[in-house]
Amino acid sequence: MTELDTASMFTSSNRDHFNQLAKSYQAPRSSMELAKRAANAILRHYDFDEESTEEGLLSQQLAPYAKSIVGVDISQGMVDLYNASVVNQGLSPEELRAVCVDILSEGVREDDPFGSQKFDLVVCASAYHHFESIDDVTRKLVSYLKEDGGTLMVVDLIYSESLVNCLDEVFPEHEDGIVAHRGGFKPEAIINAFGNAGLADVEFQPAINVKKKGHSLQLFLAKGRRTRKDIVQS
Repeated sequence: MTELDTASMFTSSNRDHFNQLAKSYQAPRSSMELAKRAANAILRHYDFDEESTEEGLLSQQLAPYAKSIVGVDISQGMVDLYNASVVNQGLSPEELRAVCVDILSEGVREDDPFGSQKFDLVVCASAYHHFESIDDVTRKLVSYLKEDGGTLMVVDLIYSESLVNCLDEVFPEHEDGIVAHRGGFKPEAIINAFGNAGLADVEFQPAINVKKKGHSLQLFLAKGRRTRKDIVQS
């Protein structure tokens, strides 16, 4: 199986999985709490301006701090749930909306969901482990950043040797084909991916401690900035 075939397998499996999940989905309390903690970590490391900051690819937790937010998911079912919750909160699509798109799909889209928009900030929280190639997804996310100071922030699991032998116990929900990096990431893997995408001022730091199934886990926050001299091949 080629690298492209493997990536397509993960894309298809994740789309099917989350479309099925969306039919009866209710966010667990633990997931909502983690989202709040991730948002707080991001807020500590990025200077939001609610009059100008345009942010793509996260969630409603950061909405009060930004001018506009575009959420992105590969599952139409999850996107529909997201947009319904926005309407229920009385918010407008100009403030907060989600689109269904595979950002790694090849070719130029005639129906560009972003309208060629570039963002001050792109955040990917607890999703990198679903992507087979973190180099490819990092380059693609960087391509959506404004060239003069646009920032990429990623939150995900730090790799730990202690988790290797108990992954099935800790992450029973991680079925075959939907998670490419079940054990998380070593710092050098993320730092290298950011560097390969042309980001400057790259930072990687432990940010959130959580308990799951009696095991201690640690999430990282990685941050990098795009500059005009960066060349991104996407």
